[in-house]
Amino acid sequence: MSLAIAAGYLAARGVGGGPFQTAFQSPERLVLAIIGVLALVLIFQRPEWGLLAVVVLLYTNASDAVVHDFGLPSPLQVATIVAALAVLHRVNLREFAPSGPGVVLDPLLIPLSLYGAAIFLSSLAATDLEAADERLMEFLKGLLVFVVMTNIATSKAMLRRIIWALVLSGAFLATISAYQVLTGSYDNEFAGFGNIKVAEIVTESRKPRIAGPLSDPNFYAQILVMLAPIALYRFWDERSYGRKALAGYALFVVALAAVSTFSRGGVIALVFVTALALLQKKVRLRHLVPVLLALLPLSYLAPQSVSDRLGTLVQLAPTAADDASGSVADSSFRDRRRLMTVAWQMFSDHPLIGVGAGNYSVHFDQYADQVGMTVSSYEKFGRERFPHNLYLQFAAELGLTGLLAFAAIVVASFSALRRAYGRFAAAGDIESADMVVSVALGLLAFLMTSLFLHGTYIRYLLLFVAIAAAARQIALRTSPEHGGG
Repeated sequence: MSLAIAAGYLAARGVGGGPFQTAFQSPERLVLAIIGVLALVLIFQRPEWGLLAVVVLLYTNASDAVVHDFGLPSPLQVATIVAALAVLHRVNLREFAPSGPGVVLDPLLIPLSLYGAAIFLSSLAATDLEAADERLMEFLKGLLVFVVMTNIATSKAMLRRIIWALVLSGAFLATISAYQVLTGSYDNEFAGFGNIKVAEIVTESRKPRIAGPLSDPNFYAQILVMLAPIALYRFWDERSYGRKALAGYALFVVALAAVSTFSRGGVIALVFVTALALLQKKVRLRHLVPVLLALLPLSYLAPQSVSDRLGTLVQLAPTAADDASGSVADSSFRDRRRLMTVAWQMFSDHPLIGVGAGNYSVHFDQYADQVGMTVSSYEKFGRERFPHNLYLQFAAELGLTGLLAFAAIVVASFSALRRAYGRFAAAGDIESADMVVSVALGLLAFLMTSLFLHGTYIRYLLLFVAIAAAARQIALRTSPEHGGG
């Protein structure tokens, strides 16, 4: 217990003690700090609860509100560190039992380490070393979550709890978003869980767009669509009517919120992964009708401008290509093409290690003239730029080494999920097998939407990679004959 209290205190104190000292500047901060230390003691004693807290904190981005509004250390980082200490403590207790399990080192650590090495290598070419270091630190945090996940999620029951933690996180965020959309309460951002961005919907039409706990509506759509197949499979597979109803509600509000972000890529991915889920489950038409009837209100509850926004997708057809003046009706398509072209030019000039992690924006002005993207507005000078394509971003910033390492992570993740699915199915555990499929579809949704988005929120992908590795480790402990584990 004393070690747990010490770990909680040190983690809450933070680097240099500054954030901890600010806790005493107001009663609210002091109360939060005390609750935080008690929670950390609990996490050390019950790391399984700590892992669930990490999943919820990561997915809801709740740490930002605590850091920005109260000036306290990040709950996500502190909870992850304490959970990792708990893992090491458990391993230490087994040091006199040679037959006992040690730290789990999943094979996915190999491509993840290669990806981290690619980020570090790219810093050799980075003009902005601080930006490169920030990307490396972000990756290392994700790697720590990976180790915690694979060492604490060691049973099918724990995997199920993690899946439900994701569903409930999505339901929480999407409920706030649905309320904003249905009531028009765009002036209330709900303590950072309901951010609003006024942006273009169609040409010369700007309206509020929900962004949830993130900085941009498109990224919010991305993380919502990742949860849609997970909620859908819970709706199908849960035996309890209460849990089935809860999963159905989560699916409905997540779909409503995703559509209401006006993200075209998000809607495309949502339709695609849902269709794959229906094919995988071999849903018959008579079973599909109730689901369609339940989702029918979406067309009435979603903002009317959504259909106008989706209508602009026809401009992507070859017949709607840029005219001689290089303009299209939707300026975002034109700008994204040029931003992607800039990324390709950077990769062409620096094919091996790129221009440096996080350094796309630093070199943007240098390459903008080459693609006819000269900035004419003084308001846009010095603005941070992004390539709006994760794969081109990796190519430009990390070069071929980073791109191949990322591809290895993706292939290894789906391989892990395939292995877990086969093992669970062989044991006759269809529910666990379906949970694995839902994670795979969520991962696929992220990869699809990343065709139009960069890697600002790569931590959500790394979380699903960690779940994939944990699912494989759990499945390997499952006996095909008895369905144990």
